[in-house]
Amino acid sequence: MKRILSTCLALLWAAAPAALGGETVAVQAGTLHLVENGQVVRDGGTVLIVDGRIAAVGADVTVPTGARVVDYGPDAVLVPGFVAADSALGSTRAARRAADPSLSAIDNFDTFASFASTVASGVTTAYVAPGRGRIIAGQGGVVKLAGEGRRERVLSASAAIHGAISAEARNTPGYWDPPIPATVDQGMGVTLRQLPRTTMGAVVALGELLSLASGAQDGELLAQWGAAAGPDLAPLMEAGVPFRMAGRTAGEIRALVDFFAAAKLPLVLDEAVAAGELAEQLAAAGAAVIVDVPQVVNRGGRDRGTSPDTLWPTADTASRLAAAGVPFALATPDNTSARYLRLAACVARRGGLSAEDALRGITLSAAEILGVEDRVGSLVAGKDGDLVVLNGPVTDLTSSVLGVWVGGEVAWKAHETSAVVLEVDELYIGDGEVLSPGQLLMEDGLIVEVGTSVSHPLGATVVRGAAAMPGMVDAVGRLGLEKSTKAVPPQTELARIVEPGDDVDHRVARAGVTTIALTPRGQNSSGSPVMAYKPGGAKVDQMVLDDPAALSFVWTARNRMTSGDSVRKALDKASSYVERWAKYEKELAEWSPPAPDVEKEDDADEDDEDDEDGEEEEEEEEPIDDELWPLTGMWKGGPSDADEEAGTDSATLRMRLLEDDGELSGTMRASALGNELIELRGARDEEDLELSGAGSAGSVEIEAEIKKGRLEVELKAGDLELEFTLDQVSTEEPVVRRPERRKRTEPEQPKGMPKSPGIDRSLEPLRQAMRGERAVLVSVSREDEILVCVDTFEAHDIRPVLTGARDVLKVLDRIEGRVSGVLLGTRVVESNVKTGTKLVNRYAALQAAGIPVAFASYAEVGALELPEMAVFAVSQGMSPSGALRALTSDAADMLSIGDRVGRLAAGLDGDVLLLDGRPLAGATSVQRVWVNGREVRE
Repeated sequence: MKRILSTCLALLWAAAPAALGGETVAVQAGTLHLVENGQVVRDGGTVLIVDGRIAAVGADVTVPTGARVVDYGPDAVLVPGFVAADSALGSTRAARRAADPSLSAIDNFDTFASFASTVASGVTTAYVAPGRGRIIAGQGGVVKLAGEGRRERVLSASAAIHGAISAEARNTPGYWDPPIPATVDQGMGVTLRQLPRTTMGAVVALGELLSLASGAQDGELLAQWGAAAGPDLAPLMEAGVPFRMAGRTAGEIRALVDFFAAAKLPLVLDEAVAAGELAEQLAAAGAAVIVDVPQVVNRGGRDRGTSPDTLWPTADTASRLAAAGVPFALATPDNTSARYLRLAACVARRGGLSAEDALRGITLSAAEILGVEDRVGSLVAGKDGDLVVLNGPVTDLTSSVLGVWVGGEVAWKAHETSAVVLEVDELYIGDGEVLSPGQLLMEDGLIVEVGTSVSHPLGATVVRGAAAMPGMVDAVGRLGLEKSTKAVPPQTELARIVEPGDDVDHRVARAGVTTIALTPRGQNSSGSPVMAYKPGGAKVDQMVLDDPAALSFVWTARNRMTSGDSVRKALDKASSYVERWAKYEKELAEWSPPAPDVEKEDDADEDDEDDEDGEEEEEEEEPIDDELWPLTGMWKGGPSDADEEAGTDSATLRMRLLEDDGELSGTMRASALGNELIELRGARDEEDLELSGAGSAGSVEIEAEIKKGRLEVELKAGDLELEFTLDQVSTEEPVVRRPERRKRTEPEQPKGMPKSPGIDRSLEPLRQAMRGERAVLVSVSREDEILVCVDTFEAHDIRPVLTGARDVLKVLDRIEGRVSGVLLGTRVVESNVKTGTKLVNRYAALQAAGIPVAFASYAEVGALELPEMAVFAVSQGMSPSGALRALTSDAADMLSIGDRVGRLAAGLDGDVLLLDGRPLAGATSVQRVWVNGREVRE
């Protein structure tokens, strides 16, 4: 009777509504799968949760004032919490008796245990079994895996009468119940054999149990199954609790179907490996099936044997059941954790199951079979606010869970990661290649992978769109100069004017211009530095790409006779500088360090030994003074030998002490404490001192001992513990004097070692340009000057970037292959008297001749119009692919920063634009921008 009362109370528990917090929260995502009737909300939807229950779902849900809004973004997918129709979370120990309907799985469920790893996979509700391998193992329950309180987490205390007729159940060990008290006449009893060993015998046993449940008083049956088996089973059957029976083979499944059909009792088949081939029969009988989807998780292959009777699970079981109209739920096998339930849904699709049915199999269908569809399984008003948010489709293997909600509260969220995956219809690499479709992975500021299908790290943000391309490069920009026309020398560090967080900079970046070659308006005769920086960067070190990335010169002079003179002078100086470095490097390569002077070292060792011996003799002969050592004066020293060996950077300690009849006062400065002046107080006991004080970082304690005129000091300040040895440098009051200028000590070079010519910051960029590691921009206009300019740089092994280059079209055949590119200025097309109304696209003409070009704004905030310059060029006949290169890879290569930006390739910076169409199409606009893998937001 007590067992029946316990069962009824458990049922009442399960029926009690969840008493959750009264907060109203609106969870938003780009796609909502309601599951009920296959409904899907696309292009943005909201789930409104009040008091832990769903209040409204849809695209046009009104969010109340004051509600908490959590928006996962347009690319997130939101579905109901997953329902595990089977799990290993319950008891793994079966009852001793072959049939014990009173055994409740809920009684063995630990509500205080953590199921974080399972919840993190999206499973919010799970079935727990009372045990396995018994004809009637007990009552299976359904629980929430997160939430507060036992009552709120138990959805059903009696979801199923759990049993089996499989081989395991037919091999139940014998039952022994020793008599109490044992007597000589009765003895200790004997082990009773339980259950027949055949399938039909197990079916007969089920019939006997049903007979007992109906009130039969058969003494033999009562002895076999126990007096409580029938009374415990009866109320469950009267309540309509279904039988959940494990039967693996086709014979076992047929036997169960026939038996329960004849008894007119609801049946749920478990572990039914052969259910697919009996789909039509199951549909006719109205049975439901828990499908264990085969999968290999964290293990090797499983040897199932070579017998013809071996059962081999197949992936098409679920699809065959779906085609026949058999209710089914997907589950993980008995050797796999429920945390891989979503993987089971993915694998089930391999057998032909639709994505919709696969999702239903781990949500609503599972809830219906478990009898908890009124609480979980779909996104419908009135149900619990259990949600799973993913970064992609549920049955896509590369998707991962971003967050899990239980009862309207966040139960788990993905660890923060910088990983971002772009999935687009067309991925424009920047060098002319297009991947369709294409994917890109960014992490830690860099592009990690590019391809048609890339890695999707767990918790990564997945963004989908029409197209993506590299961030654009403004080859000559002024953003940040604030109208300054000042000329600066080549050694100037332009990075000093860079400051993150500027609204104007971010506006330019959001327009798609992620890199700017900052070029001063004023030109220095020795060249002006050009800094490549990112206006959308979050930190200064992330903003500056290269400083300088290039040097800029002006060839043309007002006096045409002197054009190029200053450039030649700078190049000649650089060549001489290069020669000095080449000579030094050659001599250094040929130089060998001198062998150590062994005789001198031996002499030095002997001297050291003599000194040590002398010191020992002095220590032995030094008389001990009975008088106390006077402490008044200045003490100064450094770390003890122990701290020096440990490499402690404690530097120096200075103390000024005043002794008055055993009482001590004074001050101290320690470089380890920031050289703060700290006042000290303390006392002296013979040769021992104790001092204390207080600094800005807390209390300071000093213990010291006088040893032969020196202070051995132990200093403690917070977690800092240091040891010093101090010498008394003064016994009088200090006299202020001018500090001596310290001589700068240069490290002594080995004898004969070649001397370095040193780094000349004004010439180093040209030296690097001669090695092809830096760019040189030179402004030149006329035809004759262009040729002379190119010849001059060629003599110094430099391929310059021509800027302006008004007459460059006249000399294309003579400069091809000799220049890194041309920056034509802002005029894209031109006409003249000879061509009349015929327009010439100068950018297209240069590209056709094999000479790279790039777009430049020559402006500050006007840099955000750079894309429109390219759009205009395309409208005037330039190739869209060529214009894209001029905005990205060609511009980056001209500035010698192509190893960082300008392309979408692994290892390059994560500067990416998401577009709503093909690049440089009239209707296309930039939707989102990433700089160094971080999205630039308003």
